Amino acid sequence: MKKQLLLIATALFAAGCSQKSDYECQFTLNGETHLTFNFTNVDTPKSFAFFYNQSFPRGQHQYIFSVEHDTTIEYTLPLNHPAEAICYCRSNNLTFNMFLVQNELLIANYDMANDSIWFVGFTKSICEYLSRHPTDYHERYSVDTSCLAKIDRAYQLKQKSLDSAYAAGQLPKWFYDLQTENMYYNTIDHKESYACHFGYVDKLRKENPIRESKYYWLDNYTSYLFMFHDPKFDSTIYFPSRSKEVFLQCNQNNLDIIKSHMPEDIVSFYTASRLSVFLNRKVKSVSEYEEKKKELDKQIATNSSRIKDTALLNYIVNEQKNIYNDLITRKTLKPGDKAANFYLKNVDDKSVSLSDFAGKLVLLNFWDTHCSACIASIPKKNALVEKFGKQGFELVNICLDNAPDVWRQIINEHHPLGEQLICKGQWEKNLRDKYMISGRPHFVLVDRNGLIIANYVKGDSLEVYIERNIGNK
Repeated sequence: MKKQLLLIATALFAAGCSQKSDYECQFTLNGETHLTFNFTNVDTPKSFAFFYNQSFPRGQHQYIFSVEHDTTIEYTLPLNHPAEAICYCRSNNLTFNMFLVQNELLIANYDMANDSIWFVGFTKSICEYLSRHPTDYHERYSVDTSCLAKIDRAYQLKQKSLDSAYAAGQLPKWFYDLQTENMYYNTIDHKESYACHFGYVDKLRKENPIRESKYYWLDNYTSYLFMFHDPKFDSTIYFPSRSKEVFLQCNQNNLDIIKSHMPEDIVSFYTASRLSVFLNRKVKSVSEYEEKKKELDKQIATNSSRIKDTALLNYIVNEQKNIYNDLITRKTLKPGDKAANFYLKNVDDKSVSLSDFAGKLVLLNFWDTHCSACIASIPKKNALVEKFGKQGFELVNICLDNAPDVWRQIINEHHPLGEQLICKGQWEKNLRDKYMISGRPHFVLVDRNGLIIANYVKGDSLEVYIERNIGNK
């Protein structure tokens, strides 16, 4: 009876949503949306992640969760403008796309027995379309000038599919207009990611000159605008070796150029968006915060007059204060604190705890199956075991996501040394909270008595830390 009532309510909800067509895309600070996942016919645990981008405050929102039985999971999410979200099942690599708008409920129903997904809500037809034709799918090409033409052809096919779906009455006009613009800027962004490797960015700028957009808050549009900086930065700004000083110079140069080409409302939003980049840099200490604050304060002093929307500027200033308050009030793991224990399964499905390694110097390596840096660093971690293993050193590799098939496959292919453990149930959340894990890989060094030596050990400092402490009893 309860299931029948739910189906009736869902049908009524869908009928109500289908009547609503007069939607206007816009940016609203401190907006939100509502998302519900219904999982049915769950026979084995599966791990999920979904994410979406926002251009202010600029950054990605990511959520990770595990499903072990039939369940409903509900989220109220921050959403300042419409956005395409990507959800994937880490266990079988199934991916589906959703479209989120403010103040609307979207329901995603997933029948795990058949791997079938269907949606209920205002953006139902859009979600169905995007699951077949995702916007941000960046196919990999060989790095040469021919790839630019291939990207253009892929874009043309996507536009043709969008035109056909709209002509067939499957999509509303407001989404068709938004998506046409969104795909155009996404294509330029995709081409730029290749063009920077063979000195083609300046030509790309000339072929796609600065233009205004009604949807100036689109993440793809703000990425496109950042392409317009002095060509002298092209050889330094696009690569990991760039210095912080060069990035800051390029950022300011870009803001100056946009100021001279764009109307006031776009300049205001874009400037605030670029400044918000600094808010998303993770800091782990007050000293790191102070260094970042100096950079942001300088940027604010130079550009605040360009941000005519004072709510955006106030958000940046207040969020900076919130970051500082969190740093000084949150509990931190200090040297000498007791390391949090755990009970996790190994490859033989036996339970292992931190206390099993008492009397050894232990390096906890927290990783997940989608972390390419974690996998690439396996040989270096293996070298540590080979060098220090006979001196009472133990490497404990803890996979945070509950994707046992992928976990075992990586172990079999890459042969990591040390203990191999995987999080199930609530252990991922528990360990993230207890060890304050915000990125992967995350290294924690624990002494022979189970006390913290250092949390957040950097990968290139591991050998130094181990060598310094291996002789301590």
